[in-house]
Amino acid sequence: MRFFYPSVFYTLLVFFGMGDLQAKAAPFAIIHQEETKHGNIKLVQITDQLESPWGLVFLPDGDALITQKTGGIVKVSMQSGTVNQISGGPQPLVLGQGGLLDIALSPDFATDPWVYISYSEGTRKQNHTSIARARLQEDYFNDLQIIFQANTDEKSGGAHFGSRLVFDRDGYLYASIGDGFSWSKQAQNPKNHFGAIVRLNANGSIPDDNPFADGVSGAPEVWSFGHRNPQGLALHPKTGALWQSEHGPKGGDEINIISKGGNYGWPKATHGRGYSGRVISEFSSLPGMIDPVLHWTPSIAPSGLTFYRGEKFPRWQGDLFSGALAAKHLRRVKLNGTIVTEQEELLNELGQRIRHVVLGPDQLLYILTDSGLLLRIEPDE
Repeated sequence: MRFFYPSVFYTLLVFFGMGDLQAKAAPFAIIHQEETKHGNIKLVQITDQLESPWGLVFLPDGDALITQKTGGIVKVSMQSGTVNQISGGPQPLVLGQGGLLDIALSPDFATDPWVYISYSEGTRKQNHTSIARARLQEDYFNDLQIIFQANTDEKSGGAHFGSRLVFDRDGYLYASIGDGFSWSKQAQNPKNHFGAIVRLNANGSIPDDNPFADGVSGAPEVWSFGHRNPQGLALHPKTGALWQSEHGPKGGDEINIISKGGNYGWPKATHGRGYSGRVISEFSSLPGMIDPVLHWTPSIAPSGLTFYRGEKFPRWQGDLFSGALAAKHLRRVKLNGTIVTEQEELLNELGQRIRHVVLGPDQLLYILTDSGLLLRIEPDE
């Protein structure tokens, strides 16, 4: 491992406990250098002025919109690192794991600038995950519309809202919804949205080919079910398949490939145990339920998911990247089709809860940390 410190003065501050290096680093300072299995990398700080950042999406001009779980939506300049508040967004219920969550752009954003935002809504005793959209005009959202509200209003407390957003190649919107923690058994019931991935048209209406579109055997929005707390969604760059990550309990974190109408087992089939160590299920696999591509025990607490594609890191081509909250690293997963052939832990020395990882338009990886950092991974040649 190799480290770079912007000045001897900051080094002394850190040594004597008088300051935090990352809080002092100027925009675009190199705050970390590391040797990996496939070359050297450096970590560049874009800003440290974020408040519990959660979701990130790049605008056509290269700047980024970032949701802050407790602090609204901001635009970050990739030229200067400046952070500007965007007004007019949804007002979330900020409770526990709830608040402003993910953000995505319409596939037709250049001509119709809709921005999609998932967030928790309701009260402490009755709440759910919602999705709204609004048109971005400079630093303001206009025409705010709620297009989806999960039918989980029996849920109380601030746990397991999900939620990631992604559009597929056909323009359908997928959103992941958590099981509410205490309502885990409901994840096996596709007639509600607990522990589900939903699929919507861009305006919030229901596609005709959804597996339960008629509403008879399941809620018409549901695409898959049997999930726990999914906080990663990504499209495979070659196949277009939807990949997903979800938190297990004590062990049993999962990476899944999502299929239409699929039952992913939770809580009837799991590799995890309860936080007390109790057995949740004696089965890790059951007929009619889809097994994960990869599972982690002990838990790493996966959050955010992206595939690498580009020329800046040619030896990472096609690799899957996941943030890790509890394990405090960035996890790289090499695949041969759907078979995992290699894993590597990156950025361990930072000691940061990595909330999200996104591939930028410059073919570099960007990460958000719970402590409020936006960082960029570059080759260190």
